[in-house]
Parts: sequence; C-alpha cells; structure tokens
Amino acid sequence: MNDGDYTRSLRAALRTRCAYLLTKEAFLGLPEPHERPFAHDEGIFWCDRTSAVLGPDGSQVCARACGAPGRDCYESPTRL
Repeated sequence: MNDGDYTRSLRAALRTRCAYLLTKEAFLGLPEPHERPFAHDEGIFWCDRTSAVLGPDGSQVCARACGAPGRDCYESPTRL
C-alpha cells in the first residue's frame, strides 16, 4: 500500500470511528512513505470516556468494535 492509499483509508475509517476511540498511533502522525503503515487492528486503543480498554457499555474497545455505529455508547465523530 502506498502512502496515498494508506492516508485515504485512514481518513475513511476516521469518518465512522467513534469520536471517543483513542489510540497511541493518533499522537504519532502518519508514517513516512518509507515506513510501514500502522497496524490499526493491532494497536492499543482506549475509550476517552472511561480512560480504559473497556467502554461505558463494559465491552472491549478496539477499531473493529468502535469503528462504526452499533454500540450503545457510540458517538459519531461528526456530532462532537
């Protein structure tokens, strides 16, 4: 995957990802073209509401579970 493809796919994911889903990778910036893209499914995630790896609903926080509407605690990134 080239840098442009990675950037586009990341931006697409952020349009639906819960606004309270945080990852350490978000504080690092995008990788350089010669670097391996971040492995978001393997990243460390936490909820900004609970400051823990469990969301307000008691379920695990991760990109897959918090990546789109479906959980009671989900907040659209566009609503904030």
